[in-house]
This record gives sequence, structure tokens and C-alpha cells, in this order.
Amino acid sequence: MIALVYCAPVLSGKSVIQPDIINYKGSAQEMLTYQDKTGENVYWSDAMFGGMPTYQTGAKYDFDIIKTIDGAFRFLPRPADYIFLLFTGFFILGLTVFKKWQYALVGAIFFAFGSYYFELIAAGHNGKLHTIGYFAPLIAGILLLYRKKYIAGFVLTTLFMGLQLQANHIQMTFYLFLAMLVFAIVQFIDSLKKKELPDFFKSSALVVVAVIIAAGLNANRLLSTYEYSKETTRGKSEMTLLKKNSNGLDHDYITQWSYGKLETLNLFIPNLMGGGSQTNPEDLKNYTSELQNTQYSLGEDEFNQQVFQAVTSQPRSAYWGDQPGTSGPAYQGAVVVFLFIIGMFMVRGKYATYKKWLVGATILSFILAWGKNLPFVTNLFIDYFPMYDKFRAVSSILVIAEFTMPFLAILTLYYFFNSDESDEFKKKVLYIAGGSTVGILIIFFLFGGMIFPFTSENEKLMTEQLIGQIQQANPNAIGLWDGLIKRLDEALILDRIEMFKSDTLRTLIFVLFTMALLLAYLFKFIKKPIIVILAIGALAFIDGFTVNKRYLNEDNFVSKYIVDNPFPTEMSPRLQTEAQNNNNVAQIAYKVPLNNLLSNISKQDKSHFRVYNTVLSTFNEAGTSYFVPSIGGYHAAKLGKYQDVVDIYFSQDPQLKKYGINDETGLINVLNMMNTKYIIHGSPTEPQVQQNPTALGSAWLASNIKWTENANDEILAINSTPIDHTVILRKDLVENKNLNVSADANSKIELVDYSPMKMTYKSSSNTDQIAVFSEVYYPHGWTATVDGKEVSIEKANYVLRAVPVQKGNHTIVMEFKPQVISTGNMIVIVSNILLLIVVAGGIYLGYKKCSTKENLNLAAEKA
Repeated sequence: MIALVYCAPVLSGKSVIQPDIINYKGSAQEMLTYQDKTGENVYWSDAMFGGMPTYQTGAKYDFDIIKTIDGAFRFLPRPADYIFLLFTGFFILGLTVFKKWQYALVGAIFFAFGSYYFELIAAGHNGKLHTIGYFAPLIAGILLLYRKKYIAGFVLTTLFMGLQLQANHIQMTFYLFLAMLVFAIVQFIDSLKKKELPDFFKSSALVVVAVIIAAGLNANRLLSTYEYSKETTRGKSEMTLLKKNSNGLDHDYITQWSYGKLETLNLFIPNLMGGGSQTNPEDLKNYTSELQNTQYSLGEDEFNQQVFQAVTSQPRSAYWGDQPGTSGPAYQGAVVVFLFIIGMFMVRGKYATYKKWLVGATILSFILAWGKNLPFVTNLFIDYFPMYDKFRAVSSILVIAEFTMPFLAILTLYYFFNSDESDEFKKKVLYIAGGSTVGILIIFFLFGGMIFPFTSENEKLMTEQLIGQIQQANPNAIGLWDGLIKRLDEALILDRIEMFKSDTLRTLIFVLFTMALLLAYLFKFIKKPIIVILAIGALAFIDGFTVNKRYLNEDNFVSKYIVDNPFPTEMSPRLQTEAQNNNNVAQIAYKVPLNNLLSNISKQDKSHFRVYNTVLSTFNEAGTSYFVPSIGGYHAAKLGKYQDVVDIYFSQDPQLKKYGINDETGLINVLNMMNTKYIIHGSPTEPQVQQNPTALGSAWLASNIKWTENANDEILAINSTPIDHTVILRKDLVENKNLNVSADANSKIELVDYSPMKMTYKSSSNTDQIAVFSEVYYPHGWTATVDGKEVSIEKANYVLRAVPVQKGNHTIVMEFKPQVISTGNMIVIVSNILLLIVVAGGIYLGYKKCSTKENLNLAAEKA
């Protein structure tokens, strides 16, 4: 009910519009088209980046029973299904730990109303949220195992580990592993002290077995992802012209989104640092007013008007944190954080182990989220902790704290009402820890404007650069603009202070109400614990609901038709009306002329080709791929060799001049060898198409070989090689170093049949040649046959495929038959059987245990 109430527009036929999912629809269109056409799963697509596996872009797998089980949990319309999953998962955890519905319910509210989850929905990071939704029930199973509830614990751990891996966001699962590593260390020390190490190892062994079965349930998904990851930007790179880290992602890239140390207080005060980067204009009223006053004061002086345009062209935001941009704060709730603080001092005894784990994991989450703001620890993890260098955006590790803090918060409530602690002890903790928290909030409210800077170093740098440009262009205007810019900055800071004070007061009020309810019970003003528990739950509900509406609200919901068809090719009255009322729809409508152009190209040209779309951010959009194959696309894990080519020939990095890349020769060669037949330029509303007459087609025959020694030489050779008749090969990668090729003016090769996973070519030549294909080289799964006889596929031109072809007429077939999928399917079948045995065995043993207990009770009654 809570999920549906929050997402009420879905009940009237609307759906949530998500930018990342729009890009997904673009990237997956070719795959879905061929799946519908053939009825078979498609594991390779040419839609983006010149071709890539579909393992991370929506591939379907056979025997995927665990996905069917997942569908049973997510029966509500999106995004209510994800919110429901967050609630239900933690409710299961609450029941296993506390065995009382009221704590499970309130704990679910504490957890599920974290603002980060609603920001993920708004952005379309569904895989991330889907994985997080299974955190709590998985941990419930693990905790049961360590509490010696082996049957229920093993069943839950196996099932929910399988469901989490099925959600397919390995980064989130890895972060959960870090949290549970802290748990294992704390549990081990506790077992050592209690001399219960055999029980610890037995429970740990069962966890390992459960994880193995769960991994088996997802073997096709995991094995293909692992194989693919080695070839992506997450894997090892041999090209070192621009890279600092040849194994995994660069440090700067990993830590680009690092949470500020002060920014961590956002978990307690949502607008401490101004909220999200996209600020509601109503929150910048002082800045907007000062901007208007500045414009009126300038008159019609041409230079001043130009400077004013430069100022207004840099959109200002209320956000002043360390990250390049953010959808919003990782606000976990005033009530939750307050109870977490109380719990650090109150919870002890048999729950001390849980407290140590939850506090330790929270601190670890904070430290790692700081990223480049705590470089010593971050670099230590990147360089030495397995897999840590495979993931970017370290700030997202706060998902650990967003689980551990609500858990300790509800544990604190349970301990408060169910422990044997004296009322005096509880009052003391509330007075000291609670009073200190209240005191800090009051200080923040009264003096925060003087304590915090409310501006970032980047903003200061931007201001200095602008002043410097004015000084250089017109020294006489520097006095005027120095004062005007200072007043604008002061107005912006005033807006930020007002937002900060408003939310600090808001947090203070929720803290005071929570503290008052707890003290009211201790002083017997309220005698029933359930009243206090539910009242605190209601406070957390109001707190989370109102803050989350800042980031996911009615503006995010539009007609389902538009969500299902995000690439319209004509401006219908319906689209025009909705675009006037909704900014998200306006962005879709804005691209109608561009979509129409791409659609026409697709309809008019049925040959196989690619498009270079310069209108949008080529390598950060997948709308083009909805209509035609693109050399660009949108994905966080591109094939590494393709990304290398993008970095060298599309980035225009000044460092490359020392390698002889001074013009667009290399770029043109890349476009030609990638069969880029059309180049789109202009704007989304007035796009223009230019045909590339030098595109080399789907394949061509090379009569010369340029041998290179290493990856750097190979990629640089693209810049200076006549690739229309010369193929670039690496000596250490080609088995036959004595390839004999010679020119033939009448030789030809053409693509006669195309599907993403199978391409057939016909070649004709009077001499031996090398066939070069405008298809991205991928070392796994692709096979080539010449007249039915299998031949090796060579890596050519750094990123393409090549096959030596003898003189004569030949039929060449390229086919993608990934062995990893076949192997994975066999493991999945076995694991599905094991899952059935585990569940059935658990039910039987549980029933047998209950029957035995019932018989003992009856015997006792008769006696």
C-alpha cells in the first residue's frame, strides 16, 4: 500500500520516465528485434560501439528459473515494485531478528525511505536498486545461520543470494560483501572469545555452499559477465599512451564521484550542501533577484552584455559539495540517524556483536565513500584489494551505511523496549547522546552560516578565471564586474544558507519528537511500547516521504505510451501537450526532428552501415542505436580496445601531438574502417546528414601488411596507414608470420547476409589477400569458416577482425557461438535441481521438526 500510495500516478495509467532506461531501450532495440524475429536469444549486437556482447544490455538466458522467482516478488507496476521489494526485504529481516511485526514494519520504513533509492529510480538505475532490494533478506538468511538456525538460514541465504545475483549489479553485491566481511571478522572474534569456533566455521561453510549454489543459478549470467569484463575498460589494457593504470580503471576515474567528508552529514540534514545539482528555481530566489538587478544596472553597453551572457551561461546550483554533480543527498532520515547515534551508546549485551558490525561497516562505508578526499585509504584499496579497481563512483558505497544505519536504528528501538537495562541507564544515554545531538543541531542552526563555507573550490576557480578573462579583455571593466560577481556569489551563498537552516530546523524537530516519545515512555506518560514504536515509525514515514518527493514526484510520471515509445519521429498533439507540462517529456520532444532523420536513413538504406552522430554526446547516448547501428552508445563498461580508439582519435587530447596525431587523418581512418556511412551534425531540431563516400563497407580485401611490435605501435599506426589496402597486424598475435599477399585490382568481398550473431560474405580474388571486417574484435565466442572450414580470426587495425583468404571464390561465415553460455546453461540446470532440493528439503525438515515438537507437547500434556 505504501509503495502504491507513493507511486499513485501508476494507478491512473502513467509510468515513470527514467533517462537511463531510455538509453537502455535504444541500446537493446536491435537485440529485441532479432529475438522476436528468430525466437532465439541474441548475445551480440551491432547497435552500439561498433558491436559488443549483450550480456550487460538485457540478454536473456535459458533455464532462468531464478528470474521467474524474482518476477513473483516484483508483481507491482514499476517503480512501485522496487519500493515494495525494499520494504518486503527488510520486513523479512525484521521478522527473523525481532520476531515481532511492529519492529519489522518500522524497520522497513527506516530502510526503504532512504532518499538515495528514490534518486536511483528517477535516474533509471534499476539494476542497482534491484540488487539493493535483496540486501536485507539475504542478510536475514546469513544471520539465521550464525544463530544456528541452519535449515531456514540455508534456504533463505541460497534463495536470496541467487535473486541478488540475478539482479545483476555486481558492484552493489561487492559492496555488500565488504559489509559482510566486517560481520565475519566481528563474529569470528566473538566466537573465539566464547570458544564457539566450530559453530562459526560450520555456519561459514554453509554460507559458502549457499553462495556457490546461488552462483550456479546464475552461472550463464556470471560466467559471461566475467569473460566480458576482462575485455572491457575494467580489464587489463596493453595500450599505455594515456593511461596510468593498465589493470582496471584509472584512479581518477574511479574516484571522480567522491563524497566530501562534510557532505557525509547529508545523511542527517538533506540540504546541508544544497541537495541535488538540478536546483528548483524557487530555491535560488536571492540569486535570481540579484541576477535581474545586475542585468538592469548594465544598460546597453555591448561588452558588459557579453560578460553578463557569459555569467548566465554557467548555470548555478544550490549544490556546493565535492562531487561533479549529484541527483541528491544520501539522506537516510533524521529519525534513523538519531536512533543510530543512540544505539552506539545504548545497545550492548547479546546484541553487542551486531552493534560492532553495524558501526564498523558504517564507518568503513564513510571512509571509502570519501575516495580522493582520503587518498591514502582509497589508493590502498584500489591497488591491493581484489576487484576494488573494477568499479567507479566510490560514493555509491554509502549503500552500506544506508543499510547498517536503519538496522542499528531499529535494533536500538527493540533494545530500548525489550532489554533488562534500567530506565536510569536509558535516560542517561538519551540525555547525553541525544542531548549532544540536539545541541549540535542548534549550533548548526544558529551559527552554520559562519561555520561552513557554502561554496566550493571549483566555484572559486571559475570566478577567478572569469575575472581574469575580463581583466585581459577590458581592464577598465574589472572594478565593476568584481563587485557585481561578488554580490551574485553572496546572493547564492545566502540561498544555500537558507536551505541549510530550513533543513537543519526540520531535522531538529524530528529528533526532538523522537526523543520526546522515548522519554514519555520512560516517564510513564505513554505506557504501551507499541504506541511509541508506531509513532516513531510514523515520524520516519513523514520524514522520508516528504524529502523523497523532492527527487521522485509527479513530474517523473508521464503517460505510459511515451515511456514505452521514447523515440518519437513526429510531434503528435499528445506529445506536444505533455511536453508543455513536463520537462522530461520536453527533452524527448526536442529530439523528434533528429529521430525522424535517423528513422528515414534506416528505411531508405537497407545495407549494413554505421552512423556517427555528432549532434548529441556520441559516446554517452543510445538514442541513435534505436534506429541505426552507431559507432557511439551509452554503457559504463565498453570494450577496452574500442575505448582506447575513442580516447586516441576522438578525444583530441593535446598530449597526443607528441605521437604525431596533429590532424583528423586518424579520425577519418577510424570512421572509414568502422563503415561509418553517415555523419549527423547540426542540432536536434535542425539535424543534417552527410554521407561519407570513403567508408570501406562491411569488409574489404587488403593486399599489404603493416607489422607492429606492441599495442601502442598498433593503435598509432591507424593514423598513418592507408587502411583501404593495408592491414595493421601485430607480430606477437599472428601465428603465421609468413602471410603472402599481393594486389589484385579486381578482387572484391561483400556481405550477403546479416544478423547480429551470423554474417555471411562472398569473396573473389586472383591473389591471396586478407579480408578485413568492420566488426569489433572479441576473442571469445566468434568463429570463422571459409567454405565450411574453420579458420582463425586475427585482430587487425587494433580493434577489427581479419581472416587470411586464398585466391579464388569463397564463402566466409562469421558466427557468434559463445561456449560460456553453453557451459553456464549446464551449471544452471544442475543448480536449479539443487535449489529445488534445498527448498523441498527445508520445508520437509521444518515440518518434521514442528511435528516432533507438537508430539512432545502432546506427550507432556498426557503425562
